[in-house]
Amino acid sequence: MRFKKFILQNYRAITGPLEIDLEKQSLIPIIGVNECGKTTILHAIFAVDFYNDSLNDNGRHLKDTSNLYRTSSPPSIITAEIELSGEEFVDRLIEIKEPPEDLRKANLYKRKRRRLPNPLRISRNLKTQKYDIEGDIFPDKEFNDVAAREILKGLPYILYFDDFRDSIDERIKIIKRTDGLTTGWLSILEQLFKQTDEAFSVFTLEVMEERRRKSVLAKVNRKLNDTLTKEWQNFRLDDTDALQISLEFEKRIDGNYLKLDIVEKDIHGDEHYFFIRDRSKGFFWFFNFVMKLEFNPKVIDADNNTIYLLDEPGSFLHASAQSKLCSKLKQLSAKNKVIYCTHSHYLLDPEVIPLSSIKVADKDGNGNIKLIPIHEHKGNVLERRSAFQPIIDALHIKPFLLDLTQDRVILTEGIYDYYALEMFKQGRNVSLLPSVGADSIRYYISLMIAWRVPFFVLWDNDTAGRRSKARAEEVFGQEIASRHFFLLPSPKNQTRILQDLFAGDDINLIKEVLEIPKNSSFEKVIAALFYDQRRSEIIGKISKNTKKNFEMLFDSLNLS
Repeated sequence: MRFKKFILQNYRAITGPLEIDLEKQSLIPIIGVNECGKTTILHAIFAVDFYNDSLNDNGRHLKDTSNLYRTSSPPSIITAEIELSGEEFVDRLIEIKEPPEDLRKANLYKRKRRRLPNPLRISRNLKTQKYDIEGDIFPDKEFNDVAAREILKGLPYILYFDDFRDSIDERIKIIKRTDGLTTGWLSILEQLFKQTDEAFSVFTLEVMEERRRKSVLAKVNRKLNDTLTKEWQNFRLDDTDALQISLEFEKRIDGNYLKLDIVEKDIHGDEHYFFIRDRSKGFFWFFNFVMKLEFNPKVIDADNNTIYLLDEPGSFLHASAQSKLCSKLKQLSAKNKVIYCTHSHYLLDPEVIPLSSIKVADKDGNGNIKLIPIHEHKGNVLERRSAFQPIIDALHIKPFLLDLTQDRVILTEGIYDYYALEMFKQGRNVSLLPSVGADSIRYYISLMIAWRVPFFVLWDNDTAGRRSKARAEEVFGQEIASRHFFLLPSPKNQTRILQDLFAGDDINLIKEVLEIPKNSSFEKVIAALFYDQRRSEIIGKISKNTKKNFEMLFDSLNLS
């Protein structure tokens, strides 16, 4: 059983239907300017599972769901497409044993398992908080709510992390519900007990003999701190050792509690106790993330395909920890689904995160939230603080870390020239350094001369390129220009830009293989190809004419 797709309608500013398809991509970063609707999308997904109703600041995702851009708004409907077999369908219905009328209806539905739609669609009306199951074989609307809830119990958990609002109570009350359902932090701690020893449970602590209870808690504390120490090595928020957590049982007048403290030893070996909220926001995030990741009961039961929703993950982490988190999210997505919103370019490292997986949240003229693949977004790439800014920052990190002591360096006008030449240099012993426009190359020419690095400068053979080359000749003189300055080779000195080196339908071929929309710009296509794992395979399919054009270009630079 697993989630395949979410369809969001009439949830706050999402008119919809807005689809999040998990089939092709298991890792989906969402970028966009402030107040564009990124968090709203995560909240809508989180609202599909009733198991989450008491979470997220006591159900914040279920409050104020109406569209404020409209005077009247239809109810919010969140739909999940689910993959489950007829046998799994029956297994879930078997759990319905009372009242007798529901048991009778469950038996009727079991007989229809061979006609089960694939995928199955379950929708939740957030006004009534009732579920419905789509399909002619599910005519009983009242019972559909019962059956849908039972199906959702067997589906992977949907975890939500909000860096700015996630809270941890220092005391968690031990309450055993009559329906047997344990939620929130109590369910996480119960899973910690079960992972320590299958016989352990938070609900048996009260009746244990005191020495036995201390022994159980000692083992649980060791399991907890071993887990935290291991994960600390991955993130290392500072240079200190991982802090120790103390988990204790506490009897109070109003009930029994589990109490969490941070224990820190001073230079004399004396222990000092602190609330978790007293530590840094980085540690607060770290503890929250690891506990929900390692000890969530539904994650364990679901055997992968968990949905992770992260709102600005790692905002309180320093740069290197964010880079490690980026790799951690990629690792999680191998067996699970990860959707996260970010403004940080450290979480969009193109060597880790496929560019084609990035979505842009945006609002149209009527205030409706849209979710657009990065290659289809029409935003202004050059505008600072645009939705593209984290992408631009991420793409420029790697090229500017070049070792400029290489034997030879080619200066290009921009990042996309860098991508293309790097892909087609075919083993030539040369490095490439991108500038940020035709005129900006002059700055890097000065560096090359000062550092005595052999270099070649390449401009487009168009009006802007010729003008910039002429200005550089005026600054640096003809002697340097004659040996180092070049325009793209062009027959009969006609206008020629980098895109013209690609012959025939090669760009369309790349779009087709990468499943990029046909109307995507050349720049987006080249960036996607550069960071795609299949790059060598795709370049192998490109025509001989394109490869010949790049051969002529490198030959024209007199690299020998």
